[in-house]
Order: sequence, then structure tokens, then C-alpha cells
Amino acid sequence: MAKNKSIKITDEDYNRISSAAYDIQNYHIGEIIYTSNRQKLYVIDYKKTEKGLNALTLVSREDYRNSHEGKHPEKIQNAIIAYRGSEPISTNQLKETIKETNQRGKREELIKELEKKGINIPAEEDGSSFDSVTGFSEYANEIIQDWLHMDTSYLVGKKPFDDGTDNQAIQADQYAKTIHKDFKNADIQVTGHSLGGSNASYAVVMNDFIERGVTFENPNIYENLPEDVKAQALKGEFRSRLTEYINLNDGLSLLNRDAAEVGKVKVMYDEALPNGVQNNSLPDEVKMLGLGLKHYGNQSLDITLFAEALMGSHGLDRYSFHSDGSAQTVDDVLKNNPDFALTMLKQMKSTNVKANTGVSILIKSHVLMNTSTQLKHIAESEWSKIIRQIERIDDKVKDSIEDVRNMHTRMVGFGAYDELSVSDVDDLINKIKMNKPHHLFYSKEKYDQAVDAALNLQHFLQMIADDLGHMGHAYHDADLAAASRMGIS
Repeated sequence: MAKNKSIKITDEDYNRISSAAYDIQNYHIGEIIYTSNRQKLYVIDYKKTEKGLNALTLVSREDYRNSHEGKHPEKIQNAIIAYRGSEPISTNQLKETIKETNQRGKREELIKELEKKGINIPAEEDGSSFDSVTGFSEYANEIIQDWLHMDTSYLVGKKPFDDGTDNQAIQADQYAKTIHKDFKNADIQVTGHSLGGSNASYAVVMNDFIERGVTFENPNIYENLPEDVKAQALKGEFRSRLTEYINLNDGLSLLNRDAAEVGKVKVMYDEALPNGVQNNSLPDEVKMLGLGLKHYGNQSLDITLFAEALMGSHGLDRYSFHSDGSAQTVDDVLKNNPDFALTMLKQMKSTNVKANTGVSILIKSHVLMNTSTQLKHIAESEWSKIIRQIERIDDKVKDSIEDVRNMHTRMVGFGAYDELSVSDVDDLINKIKMNKPHHLFYSKEKYDQAVDAALNLQHFLQMIADDLGHMGHAYHDADLAAASRMGIS
């Protein structure tokens, strides 16, 4: 059977697809997801489990028709699995959900939030007889499974995914294997955001049949992998198939980035740098969560940024894309924006991004190169103006003397100076020259010293600028070399 051309999916499309995985209305066969160029993708399969795994499988319009809406899966040529990430929790949602897990009643606010997400609670279940244990709503279960189970126990706690339990990562791997078995002629790609990105990354490293994976703001899963897969990651065996976008402002995407990278990591550019969640404005439940997470001893965990992600400052709408569909990265912006580089340095001081990490080295290299450019501008433009002003002193003195000579030349030969001639004026000026130790009303020696000092300082600034430039480029090249080994870009 001749294969169709692969679906042309850009990083912008993966972003849209990952976002679509959050919408519960899309979990129906035949639902349509649009790419950035209005290409239609159809939901051909989906998965929802009690462990909180939610995933969509999408195919092209051509594959959807050729397979007769999935009735002949062997005719499907390309499939994309999108894993849903952790459900954001507003302050009120968190409080109400916690109340639901501990007592009966007062479900109105939570029900409204559920209805907004397409989760309808039967009218007869008004909460009056809703048991605190058996009455978990689907949304409350998502919170428990996503944040308190997977994100905390496994990703913060660095617990191996293959610990014998049927957790989301294991289910994500199993679902990918099922799709591969059912769609035996299909090239398979995966994507996901947040926890969904971690699940997608795990599916990639556990299955060679997955052609490509693109994830957004997921924690690094290196510590969660089996030892043999870790060894493969250290050799860079997954970088050609897995790209992970991270955000310096996001507590989840920075999680465990102090370990070896699994895929090729790109640092996205977030135009709206968050102001940060102040600890005194966080609900007591989140403060308690922060205290509870401390016992894991995870040095990469930033409680404030983690709480921001928990509260919803973690969306896919913060991304900007180039005309070719590639995501705008910090590296793109830093090349031409010195002020942004300094802003990023200041921002890192308030996070747990360590000085020796790839993202820190990347930013510092740009700071060095931008500083070099600024110094070169000062040396070649601003300082040259100062030198020209000093050099003009000699010309101004000569012009002034010539003006005085011309004035007196016009006065001699008549009236009170009728017995004087032009030669007398010249003799007087020459006599002043000889009698003055510092030449014509100013110190020629100091003038020469000033010019030499200015030129030397300009040369010194140029040398510093060149050295900083060489250092920045060397830093950047060394970072790229190290990054290529670690999977960072």
C-alpha cells in the first residue's frame, strides 16, 4: 500500500492540538480540530481513564474518509496523539475541591465550574447525600490524579513511572501502543502540554515507532525513566524525535531541569513576563502544599512558580510563532534586544534557575555579546565625538589667531598706526609665540596629551568590546556544544 505524504504539522499546530486536548467537548469521534492554516483534523479515537489520563487521536480529513470514520483503521496513514495536561485550578476551585474531599454539601460553585467545562452533574445529585469519599466529581478526580498524584508524587518526588502501578505515564505508553497496533500502517506523532507533555515524552522514549513528539512546558522526566532508557537519553538518542519547549517563568517546565535532558529543549519567549505570585496572597491550601512539597528535597522546585502554574498561569496562549509556524524562542529575541537579556538575568534571580544551567548560560552569552555591541558603539561613535572636540581645539586657536592678525592688519598703515605695517603685526605674533612657553595661549603639550589619552581610551574600549564579544561568542558556542550533548537549544 502506497503511503500518503506525512501531515505537515508545525510547532504552532502542535500547540493548537495540545490546547484542544483540554476541551472535554472534543472527546467525541468526528470532532474537528483546525490547524493554523485551517487544515482539518478529525478525532478518530480518544481515551479517558480513572487515573486522569485524557488523550485524543487525530487524523487528516483524507485518512478520516478513507478509513470510513475509523471503521478501517488499517487505511489510516498518519495519526497524532494529544495528551491532556494538568487542569488549572483557580483559588476558589481549589478551596471548593478540598472542601468536597473532606465534607458534604456546598457544591454549587464547583458544579458551576464543572458545567463550564462540559461536565454536567445530574440534578438529583444536589449534594445533600453526596458522600465525601465516593462523591468525587470527574473534575475533582482530575485534580487529585493530575496535581496531587502525578505532578507531585512522580515528577516532584522523582518517582519511577514503572513502579508497578497503573499511573498516567504507563497508561499513556499503553495507549500509544494500542493506537500503533490498531493503526498498523500509520506514522504516529505525539504532543501534549504540562503533564500531558510528560506523558507524551514518556510515550516517545518507550516506543521507537513514534516518529516525532513536540511538547510544551512539561517537567523533565529523566529521573522517572528506567535505567536503560536513561542511558539512551544520555547518548542523545531521543533528540531527533522529541522537542520540548520550556518557559523560564513556569514552575512545571523548570522542574527537574537540573538533570540530563531527554529531548531537544527549546526555551520559548513569553512576552508577558508574569509578576509572580506573592506568598502572602496565596490561599492557605497552597501555602500548605508548598510546605508539604519541601520534604521531597527537589532543588529544581520553585514553589512560587509552581503555584502560578497551579493557578492557571500556565497556558498555551503565551506562545508567539514565526510565519513558518516555528515558535519564537528566547534565543531569537535576545540576539537583538539587550534590555531583554538584562531583564531575564534579573528574573532568574527570583527563581531556582541555577547559574550553570543551559538557559542561564544562553542568556549570559547574549548579555556579553550585547554589552560588546554597546561598547563598540560607544567607542566608535560617542567617543569619536569627544576626540573630534579635542582635536578642534588646535584648529580653533589657529582660527582665532588668524582672526586677530587680520583685524590688526586692517588697522595698520593709516591713522594712529600709519607708521606700522603688516610685517610689524606678524613680528608681534611671532614674538608672542617665542615668549610663551606653551604656544599661543594654550598648552600644546597638554593638548597632545589629551588627544593621545582620548585615542588610547578609545582603543582600550574597543579592546574590551572585542574581548567581551569573543567571550560571548565563545560562551555561546560552548553552550551550543554542551547543549547539543544535553539536548538543549
